[in-house]
Amino acid sequence: MNSKPPSMDELLAHLPTEVTPRDLWPSIASRIAPRANRSRHLVLAASVAGAALLASLLTVLMLEARRPPAPATTVAGAPVVASRPVDFGEPRDPAYVEARSAMERTFRARLSGLDPVTRAKIEASLATIRQAREEIREALAAAPSDPVLGGLLQSTLSDEFDLYDHVVRSTEPGQTRT
Repeated sequence: MNSKPPSMDELLAHLPTEVTPRDLWPSIASRIAPRANRSRHLVLAASVAGAALLASLLTVLMLEARRPPAPATTVAGAPVVASRPVDFGEPRDPAYVEARSAMERTFRARLSGLDPVTRAKIEASLATIRQAREEIREALAAAPSDPVLGGLLQSTLSDEFDLYDHVVRSTEPGQTRT
């Protein structure tokens, strides 16, 4: 009962001397294929659901935009008019106004240090943004509840601020260009 385990050489001697290679890919492919089909179906289902959600959201927005305004209530036979006019100007929050003024001052100072060709291109872009903003404000005066125009107005305000920010950041003192 005192048998010792076989040595490594003895174990190796019992192994076959030739191994026939076999193609493993068919087995791997058969295991992967069902998962790939499931994920494609899941992606397709998610796409259809997303498209349906987007279509319903757009339908609601379009119906809301076409709905006539609610009739004004009357007090003693006279229509009640909204006491606050609609304002399509920039925000009047003091913190916003101060931050915007500071950014514009820095922008103007940095802009003056750029070469004339670059400065002209930036000023042309700024003029285009401001012109677009004014045209959107005029359109909003005619259709104040239009959500697309409201979004465009916000976008042009952001575009102007982004232009200021880009010029200020790209002309930081000590900034190296790569």
